[in-house]
Amino acid sequence: MALKSNTVGKYNLDFKLFGIIPIRSMVIDVFPEVKVIPGGHSIGVILQSDGIMVVKSSFVVDSKGHKRYPALNAGLEVGDKLLKVNGVSIKNKYHLAQLIQNFGKEDEKLRFKIKKQNGVIVSKTVTPVVNKEGQYMIGIYVDDGAAGVGTISFYDPQYKSYGALGHMITEANTQLPIDIAKGEIVKAYISGIQQGKSGIPGEKLGTFFKRQGLIGDIKKNNRFGIYGQLFTGLQNPYFDQAIPVASSLEVKEGAAKIYTVINGGTVDSFDINIEEVKKQYKPAEKGLIIKITDQELLNQTGGIVQGMSGSPIVQNNKLVGVVTHVFVNDSSKGYGILAQWMLMQTKYWEQTKKTREKVS
Repeated sequence: MALKSNTVGKYNLDFKLFGIIPIRSMVIDVFPEVKVIPGGHSIGVILQSDGIMVVKSSFVVDSKGHKRYPALNAGLEVGDKLLKVNGVSIKNKYHLAQLIQNFGKEDEKLRFKIKKQNGVIVSKTVTPVVNKEGQYMIGIYVDDGAAGVGTISFYDPQYKSYGALGHMITEANTQLPIDIAKGEIVKAYISGIQQGKSGIPGEKLGTFFKRQGLIGDIKKNNRFGIYGQLFTGLQNPYFDQAIPVASSLEVKEGAAKIYTVINGGTVDSFDINIEEVKKQYKPAEKGLIIKITDQELLNQTGGIVQGMSGSPIVQNNKLVGVVTHVFVNDSSKGYGILAQWMLMQTKYWEQTKKTREKVS
């Protein structure tokens, strides 16, 4: 049961015969009507991680030709985030490499401040090893962020907050979550489509520049997508007014549309079919199974491709979901997340929740 109200939350609903005799009780979720503007715009996503992530352990061949494992022996693990070395904050992976050389030349051990995957802060001491080229090494591969192409899902014209992607950005090698130190979204232009092959998903071929076309920041990166604040206004040619976000129980199997960019920077509309709506009573991923039915989109992309994540799904003039994943063995089909769960991650939701509480 979905009820509209100014006050969000769970409520007990009692059924009585003739208004007197109790029959049954049930708990209902009240989802207030909130309006946003669907996205569809292609964006470049740039994340700088909070800490330098260890993505692989390796060995170092020392000056005598022996294999050494300095980082592994010191207890460094894949997924560790290196925050400081000898009291110096590590800015990026290139800075880390320079610090290792500098301290190594001074014959200093490396005292790392590390954030473990469970959030616990620990210290580990590593003795760098000199290789045959005279470089100081510790035997790890690291990464300091991520960049790629995605799609804006929705934004609100009042508080300028947005949601995008519909899934978490992870480190490419480990698939572990990235803690954000700094994040930005910028304008992206689609120059072509690499169609998928059997077992290999296709992708949008996008171009963006880190210092041009800044659209907004990224404040949150979780399993429901990325979220932040817009610095500039966006226009969707199909929506000059905000539309309601559907509650999870309002979404139906049947025809719908997605909005995405497949050429340049123009948002286009395409037909899909919602084949399955999963019953979800709390925030979760993959609440929808969708199928592309638009022949033009199938001809140009083969179906759902990488970079399409975040494309909004609209049904009956309501935002019902967002494209998130493609079926590798059938690129015409994929998963979507219910828009309700994404909305609840935004600053807009928090602001409207405070307003509703004041009114009530």
